Amino acid sequence: MCTLNSTELKDRGEAWQKLWASGLLHRERVPGGIRLRAEPGATRALLDLIDLERECCAWIDYAIDGASATLTADGDGEAVLAGRFAP
Repeated sequence: MCTLNSTELKDRGEAWQKLWASGLLHRERVPGGIRLRAEPGATRALLDLIDLERECCAWIDYAIDGASATLTADGDGEAVLAGRFAP
């Protein structure tokens, strides 16, 4: 599924946790995955992380709309998304 090694995965998780800790990122479950919405001041960080995710997780379908990103996947991917992109 993901092409990151363990060190890269740890670093990526820390980057996501830093964004969650800012309080400027919101998550909503949608059919097939999740929608992430950034408040002003966090949009660039969200979009940068999504660009990085696209490089290593081609199994995720990404839809960007302004300060929101909807991530969906087939089958078991929905549950993986729900756990991976949780605050």
